[in-house]
Formats: sequence, structure tokens, C-alpha cells
Amino acid sequence: MKKLIPILLCGGLLATAVTAGAQQKNNADTLRQYYFKLAQGEDKDKALLETKMYALLKQAKKEEDYILAANMFYAMKKNKTSDSILVAAKKRYPMGELVRGDEVQVVYDEKDPVKKEALYKAWIKKFPPEKFGKERIAYDYARNSVASAYAEADNVAKAVEYANMTETDLWKGEGWAGPAYRLAKGKHYKEAAELFKKAIDLSYSYRTTKKDENGARFAATGYPGYLAAYVNVLFEEKQYDSAIVYIKRAIEAETPVRPVVNETYAKILLAKGDDAGAFQRLSEIGAAGMLNNNSRQMLADAYAKVRGGSGFEAYLDSLRGGLDAKMREEFARQIINEKAPDFTLTDVDGNKVTLSELKGKTVVLDFWATWCGPCKASFPAMKKAQEKFRNDPNVKFLFVHTWEKEANATASAKKFITQNNYPFEVLMDLKDPETGANKVVGSYKVSGIPTKFVIDKNGNIRFRFTGFSGGDDAAVAEVAAMIGLANKQ
Repeated sequence: MKKLIPILLCGGLLATAVTAGAQQKNNADTLRQYYFKLAQGEDKDKALLETKMYALLKQAKKEEDYILAANMFYAMKKNKTSDSILVAAKKRYPMGELVRGDEVQVVYDEKDPVKKEALYKAWIKKFPPEKFGKERIAYDYARNSVASAYAEADNVAKAVEYANMTETDLWKGEGWAGPAYRLAKGKHYKEAAELFKKAIDLSYSYRTTKKDENGARFAATGYPGYLAAYVNVLFEEKQYDSAIVYIKRAIEAETPVRPVVNETYAKILLAKGDDAGAFQRLSEIGAAGMLNNNSRQMLADAYAKVRGGSGFEAYLDSLRGGLDAKMREEFARQIINEKAPDFTLTDVDGNKVTLSELKGKTVVLDFWATWCGPCKASFPAMKKAQEKFRNDPNVKFLFVHTWEKEANATASAKKFITQNNYPFEVLMDLKDPETGANKVVGSYKVSGIPTKFVIDKNGNIRFRFTGFSGGDDAAVAEVAAMIGLANKQ
């Protein structure tokens, strides 16, 4: 797998933030943005950028020049050139940032926490932080890996120690929360709660008093998730009153509210004996189509306590009654009209599928990967959506596996689909051996998965949507509404 260069992974928003106020850095970021714009431009723009990068390499006096040039050639999908530049940079700077990034991989790969810590200490001795300027994010990532390994091994003291070593203020929330999730999984609730609470307070400050600082948006991103995790810890500790306080903050933190938050709220209300309150909350979730298997069962239990044991399925249908109409109204305002890029891909059984040969059908295109949690979470709903149209020969579902992270991606994709009994037609958008790019996902300009497209019978994209809301009923209603609207075009 092509390994992205550390400056890109840690750069942009985060790198700008940790060096806020440095005019030279700001100028460099502006120049880098200009270069990236050229890389995404027309052939003449790319030719200009290539000339500039070769000129930069000719007079390069620091490792950053090599990294920038390698990044730009990579952005232009000239992978071989990018790789050769990286090789030259590592040879010229054997104790530099790139070699440091390569050698830290042994820390990440080691599973045993004691051995991992020893490898971390050897790495940090070889590459002392003070030799790399003020930024500490590379070291924070490594420390977090050690902390998480100790948390998995139930060594609470060591997990907390390494979690608290995080130096980059913008990343401290993640530095605390990562090990905290694992500590909570191991039922070390007290220590997990302390770390989550610190993450909540810091991220909240970047949503309020520090919201105008560079990088504030990045630091505040985890706030809703930290709240949800903290509430779960409070629930396990039976601190229901405190849990109610923080679950209300989680509800206020984002729109739409993530399903797990609503589910947890209802769970707390049930634990407090407020069956009527839980019933009302779960009914609202059901009306929005956001019930999952757990929340549907809780609603059934609450219904039995509040209204009696019979009539639940009819009540559930009544909640969902206006969902289809609501979705059609909403998506009618979002319809687009763009020519769908044609492609020919091979499925997991070796059969070729060409999009243009499906003209006359409405096609639902779902980009996913076996490593993508939200993609897999959406599949039960997508299975229901596909089943809804199983008798319509003019509707076709295609699931395009892309951005693979392993050599045997086709076998892994087939195994996952088979083991979960998904009746999906899976196509493989594998990396081009020359450019390292997944061509089809690139041609559709996808920036994150899961991303789905609804293509009408004339081969035009009518809808694109990214992510998964979490509710099966809502997801099915969304897909059905978009297919219905596309069919009318």
C-alpha cells in the first residue's frame, strides 16, 4: 500500500494550528495550497507544477523540499516519480522526518505493550523530539499507541500515564479518548471517565472560548463522541442523574443527533423507571426512521409497559407512516444532473460489468471497503433497500469495493459478503499498478466512504450522498425516494 507522507497526514489544519502566528508557516501553507490546485488542474497546470517541483529539487536544501515535491508528484498520480524522490530524501537525510516515520512503524506493529514501550523508547532516543522543532504530533501518535496497548492489557496505570503524555493541545482530546475507550471496554470505568471528562472539557473550549483559534474546528470535532462515551460510562456506574445531564449536552452538540445518543438516553430513562419518558423518546426516534435492532426492542418493551402488550407492530407502522413522503419532499430539492463517468469493473467472481451497458436501468452505486465501519454498518439497511426493489428489473444495485488496504482485497470482499449473507453484486475498483490510484472512485470525485450515487436510466447522476445516518428505516426510505425521483427523469 502506498504510504502517505507524514507531513500530509499531520499537515493542513492541524499543522497550521500548532504553529499559529508564524507568518513564514502561513506563507508556506498558501504556497502549498497553490501547488495542490495546480495538481488538480488541467494538463498545462500540471506541466507548470512539474517544472516548479524539478526546480525545487535542483536547489533543495532541506528535507521539507523533497517531501513537498514527492507530495505534488503523488497528487498528480506520478507515483513512481514520487517514490524515487522519497528514496533520495531518505538517503540524503538518514535521521530525518521520513526515516523517523518509517522506523516508528515497528512501534505500531508490536502488540505486546511492554515490548511496544521498549521499542518506543528506543525510537525516541534515536529521534529526539527537540531535533524536529516544536511539533510533537508524530510522538503523540506513538505514545497513544503505547497507551492503547496498555489499556487493552488492563494495565491501567501505564495506559493513563502514556495518555497524559500527549503534548499537542489540539490532539489531546484524541490522546485521552483513545485509551479511554479501551479502558471502558475493560470496565475500568473510573479511569476512563477521568480521561473522557478531560477530552470533553478541552474540546468544548475549542467550540466556545477558543473557537476563533487556528485549528479549533479540528480540536472540537470529537466533542459529541466524547460525550456519548462518557455517558455510557456514567450509565455503567449507575450514575443516572449525571448521565442525564451529559446526554442532554450530547443531544445539543450535533444535528442530527447520532442514533446511539438517542438510544442511550432511552436506556437511562428506562433504568430510572421513567417508562413513559423512554416511550416518548423512542417513538420520536421511530418516527424519524432511526430505530436499530436494540432501540426497536427497547421501544417494544416500553410500549408493553405503557400501552399493554398487543398492537406494537401496528404502532410501529403508524410511526413510519409519513416517512416516505417526507423523504420524497426532501430529496426532490436535492436532485442534480451530471453525466455519470463510465467504467468497466470485474466482480468478485471475475465477471466484467460496464455501467453504460446498464442504460435504461436506474443504478444505485455504493462505494465501500471492508475496513470501513460506517460502510458495513449501512449494509443491513442497503440489503433491505435492495430487497424492496427485488421485483423491479429496471433497478440495479452495484457495490464498488475501493481504496483497498490489502493485497488480497478481492478475496476479503467476497468472504465478507458471503459470511454475512449479503446478496450484493460487488465490483472491485483496484489500484492502478502504474499510478496507484483507484480510478473509478477518483472519477466520481469521492472524498469519503460510504458514498452512494443514484444514476438514472439515461446515465446521469441524480443523487449523491455520503455517510450513514444509522437508522435502517430512514436509510431505506432515502434510497427508495431517490430511486423513485430518478425514475421520473
